[in-house]
Amino acid sequence: MKRSRGGCIAWLAAAALVAGCAKGPPEDPWQSWNRPMFRVNEAADRWVLRPVALGWTFVTFEEMRLAVRRFFFNLAFPSRFVSSLGQGEGQKAADEAGRFLLNSTVGIAGLFDPATHVGFPRHDEDFGQMFGRWGVPPGPYLVLPGLGPSSPRDAVGSALDLLTNPLLWLDVPIYGLGALNVVNSRALADDEIERARATALDFYVFVRDAYVQNRAAAVADQEQRSPARGGGPYDDLYDLPDDLYELPDEE
Repeated sequence: MKRSRGGCIAWLAAAALVAGCAKGPPEDPWQSWNRPMFRVNEAADRWVLRPVALGWTFVTFEEMRLAVRRFFFNLAFPSRFVSSLGQGEGQKAADEAGRFLLNSTVGIAGLFDPATHVGFPRHDEDFGQMFGRWGVPPGPYLVLPGLGPSSPRDAVGSALDLLTNPLLWLDVPIYGLGALNVVNSRALADDEIERARATALDFYVFVRDAYVQNRAAAVADQEQRSPARGGGPYDDLYDLPDDLYELPDEE
C-alpha cells in the first residue's frame, strides 16, 4: 500500500515534468503533450470505458447508480473537511462533519442523503481549491494519462485528496471500488458527454475550457453553480442536476 501511495504521487510529478517539455499556444502551452494524450484517453473511453458504463446502466436502475454516487461522495468527507478548514471555512467544516455522521449512519454508509433534508447543506471542496484560495496559481492546463483534465496545482491536490480517502487506508478492495466509481460516474455523465461530442467544433477545446472555467468558479467559491459530486473523473466537466441527490420519496 505504501508503494501504491508513493507511486501515485511520483507518477503525477513525472507527468507534469514530461508536459513541461512541451510547447504550444500561450493559452495552452503544453498542447503538444495534451492533444495526443487527450486522443489516447478518448480512445480508451470510446472503446473500453463507455461500453462498460453502458453495460452497467443496462443491468442497474437509476436510483441505484445515484446511491453509488452518494456513497463515494460521502467517502470523500476527509478531503472536504480538511480543505474547508484550510480555507478558514469553519461553518463548512462543521456542515461536513454533521453530514458525514448522519449520512454514514441513518443514510446507510452514505447511500442516502438525509443530512440535506435536516439542514446540513452540501459543499464541494478539495485540496486544489484550497491551494487556489491560498493564491497558488493553477499553472498550465494539463491532460494526465487515464485521469484527464488537470493542472499542476490540481494534480498535487488530487494526490492529497486520494491520500485522505479512507479506502486507501482500510483493508478493502480499493481498485475494484475505484473502478466502480469511475464506471458509475461515466454512466451518469454519458448523455452530457455524448451531446458535447456531437455538438462541439473541437471536443478537446470544449473539455479544456469547461474544466478551466469550472475550476476557476470553484476556487472563487461559486459552488452554487457546481452541485455536490461523487469524486468521479467527469465532475469538473459536466454539471448534473441537484435532484441527483434527492431521496427516492422526495418530489
